[in-house]
Amino acid sequence: MKIIAHRGYSARYTQNTLIAFEKAIEAGVYGIEIDLRLSSDEELIIFHDDNLKNLSGLDKAPEELSLSQLKELNIGDKQKIASLNELLNLADAKVKLILEIKFNIDTYKKLCEKINFNIKDKIEWVEVSCFEDKVLEYMNNLNPKIKLHKLIDNASILKDKNFKKKYKYISYFDINIKLKNIVSQLSLFEKHKIIFWTVENEDISKEKDAGLYAIMKDNPQIN
Repeated sequence: MKIIAHRGYSARYTQNTLIAFEKAIEAGVYGIEIDLRLSSDEELIIFHDDNLKNLSGLDKAPEELSLSQLKELNIGDKQKIASLNELLNLADAKVKLILEIKFNIDTYKKLCEKINFNIKDKIEWVEVSCFEDKVLEYMNNLNPKIKLHKLIDNASILKDKNFKKKYKYISYFDINIKLKNIVSQLSLFEKHKIIFWTVENEDISKEKDAGLYAIMKDNPQIN
């Protein structure tokens, strides 16, 4: 079973930073999951929260600042906010990258277009995820060759009788670990590539035997 580092090696290093990504690669992970937003000057930046305050102390949305302004902020461990290009250069096909698009109604189309431009020659090792169907559909229309992950934290989506038909263009289903019993009941492991997030101490032995594809972890150290 494959291990994906959730926001890099985020259990020990500031999430979504270059040091967290570097340490995850050193740990031998299969992949790294990150969060993408668009800066005010339309650069692809790696940051989870919709406000900078928690990590930097600045009470502003990441989208309000340019990349150069964001680079002036300290977000922990003497780290700066990283750009997607920095991560692409660091990873360089050594690991899979899963780029989660953080939804913003005003910027998601531009975000998808910028992502497609930056990864269209890297789709063997860079993939895209999102909760929002409209984002996934837009990305699929831009480039059907990019492998997409549908993020799920609502049981009703899994129980939809049209689930398979609705998401036939999706390659992976990244599902909240809290829904693991429902996934097992519906025998989804037999039909789809399932990834659980965020797994730390939960017992997933039965799910592994059933065909669980991968898990995301804050502490991705492989034992």
